Amino acid sequence: MQKDLEYLYSLRKYIILITGVFFFFVIIGFAVSLKNPEKSAYLIDLFKETFGWITKLDPFERMLAIFKNNALNSLFALVSGIVFGLVPLALIAVNGLFLGMVVQVFSTEKGVLFVLAAVLPHGIIELPMVLLSAAIGLQLGHEMYLYLKGERTNLKHELKLGLLFYIVRIAPLLLLASIIESYVTPIIAMRVS
Repeated sequence: MQKDLEYLYSLRKYIILITGVFFFFVIIGFAVSLKNPEKSAYLIDLFKETFGWITKLDPFERMLAIFKNNALNSLFALVSGIVFGLVPLALIAVNGLFLGMVVQVFSTEKGVLFVLAAVLPHGIIELPMVLLSAAIGLQLGHEMYLYLKGERTNLKHELKLGLLFYIVRIAPLLLLASIIESYVTPIIAMRVS
């Protein structure tokens, strides 16, 4: 546990940066959606068409599909960060933008309480794990940059630490979040709607 805390502390500036980028784009997405509600509704409908099949699955299959999606995307953000951290930054920006649009559209349609009920139960675990994966990717990108500049780095060691942290901490918590999203969140959201 102490090593995990030390590792997280070593990532603090990357965590702050990734979190800042995410919330900046949530605000942008919210504002864009306010200004262009029909475009936001179109994008959300397109998303529903693409991923709507998940809602038709039974809870266990839905949980597996959500976990697979979140685990693979988080792992991709982590590993692809080696390309100067650009991919994790882009993934986080797009996710923030989309979440901002979703929050604006659904809070207008169904109310803020519904949005909180539909996002918080699982999101309180899922979002930090996704942001943490991207922060690790950003740190790996910084290490690569330093390496290419000719500075001594521990890129292999940092990649190993990041992957180990992902396997031991992030993936299990993403699994827990997917269980909550499939079994608990729908019940809470239904009661609020």
